[in-house]
Amino acid sequence: MRNYINSLIDVSIPDPDDARRRRVLNILLLGTLVATVVGFIVIIADALLDKGLNNPETQLLIAGIFITTIGIMGIYQINKRWSGRLAALLYLLLLTLIFSFTDTPEQLSNGRSLFLFTLPVAFSSLILLPEASFLFAFISSGVVALLAISSDQPLNPFPMIGFLMLALVSWLSARSLETTLKELRTININLDQVVAQRTQALAESLTRERIEAGRNQAILNSIADGVIVFDKQWDATLANPAIRGMLDIPLEVVVGRNFRELIEHPKLSPHSRGLLYAMIENDTQPLSFRVEWGQKTLSVSAAQVYDQREQGNVNIGTVTVFRDFTREAEVEKLKSTFVAIVSHELRTPLNAILGYAEMFKEAVYGPMNEKQVNMADRIMTNTRRLLGLINDLLDQAQMEAGKLTIKMIPVKPAELLENLHSLMDKVASDKSLKLTSEIDDVLPETLIGDSARLQQILINLVTNAIKFTDQGTVSVKLFCVDDRRWGIEVSDTGQGIPGSELPLIFDTFRQVDSAATRTHGGFGLGLSIVKQLVNLMSGEIAVTSELGMGTKFTITLPLTVPN
Repeated sequence: MRNYINSLIDVSIPDPDDARRRRVLNILLLGTLVATVVGFIVIIADALLDKGLNNPETQLLIAGIFITTIGIMGIYQINKRWSGRLAALLYLLLLTLIFSFTDTPEQLSNGRSLFLFTLPVAFSSLILLPEASFLFAFISSGVVALLAISSDQPLNPFPMIGFLMLALVSWLSARSLETTLKELRTININLDQVVAQRTQALAESLTRERIEAGRNQAILNSIADGVIVFDKQWDATLANPAIRGMLDIPLEVVVGRNFRELIEHPKLSPHSRGLLYAMIENDTQPLSFRVEWGQKTLSVSAAQVYDQREQGNVNIGTVTVFRDFTREAEVEKLKSTFVAIVSHELRTPLNAILGYAEMFKEAVYGPMNEKQVNMADRIMTNTRRLLGLINDLLDQAQMEAGKLTIKMIPVKPAELLENLHSLMDKVASDKSLKLTSEIDDVLPETLIGDSARLQQILINLVTNAIKFTDQGTVSVKLFCVDDRRWGIEVSDTGQGIPGSELPLIFDTFRQVDSAATRTHGGFGLGLSIVKQLVNLMSGEIAVTSELGMGTKFTITLPLTVPN
């Protein structure tokens, strides 16, 4: 059943980005088709129980469902066999057309069904192009405006603003996703090429230096990757010490055993075992693939060894290289988690737009009144929140690319705290928390540092403390450690961090648990950015925490004063 579903969804084309978009479009098309069939069944059942099939309204609905079904099937064939972009454009236009007839013009332009027009805006950046979200934001705005005019309703600008904000977020998210995927593909291609080159070079070296066993052993011992040399019968004749850490098998057990015995190890997954058996059957072509060995992901490369002194280059064995690919596999998993979190964060502005539309349904028109002002404030609040997440992502990308620089200028610690209070006092008071701060008397009035990045560190730490503190106090202290260092201390009376999680809290896209993601939002970038900024400033950061008692972050930085 799973293979059949995959055959319906998958599109075999060389371009991975186009294949991903067309696969997503196939999923949406099949989902829409299922929803259409369910709607048809409901309409037939309702007609048989109430109005009958001869009712003009029922016949019109059935005809509409029939036309929609044909359209979906046609778009599906275009997507599978011809052009994904054309199919995506037709599907989005079909959705917009269908939504235009799902309710009365009043409800579609200013009522409960207004949120439907956000779907083409969000979908377009995933299945067409990132920039297409703006096109469908304008199309949705135009349709809503036409519906309002046709029903003698006043034009409502807030849904149109919401469409444009959603288009901006969708565009940024889609561009970030595409950039991440391209970078990962480039990294994987380069790594595979490097491994293949190293494997081939090692095979040639072993062929040339076959008699010099001592030199070969020295080469093997210096390689960080695990290497096993097999003869023609696939018996292990040589291995390097690194293989012990890769396979968790003693070196003396590996040498002398047949490869078929090694791959029967219980830590090897059945799928990976099949790949290794296939490698035994292939005795001509170099191979490179990944296997799951217990908790590790290993990249396995194999190359044949030929004795060039023999006529016809006789195959005398195989060299296999095992490289620990666990970290890269975790990065790919984090990428998937990142996409899921971004999708979750998009729900908040969508729900806000829906809530505002429902309030406008209550016939609140004319000049801006208090309720409308409140709604505008809420739109801006959600927008700022999304922009904050996007800014964190941009900072993270800059730091990973090595393009973020520290600007050392005179900084007044008192101004840092003053700015912090102006930004965070209301956030703390909204949770009934008290935000306090103090400056050590011996700390100089002016220091040399990056004012903007120091402010960012303080805001990130205080924001994090407020998020995970339900009652009590968040305290900030600037102090002098000694005549060469000064420090920042941020402590709270919150829930604390488990000791097992403390080494992981500074990892990118890492949060203490998934419940924190659902409750507080965010990507898990704040503390990672803080640590990287501190490192760029040649400083250190430490954290102590006790469950139920709170957490304290302490940063020490070089102390430099103006001449």
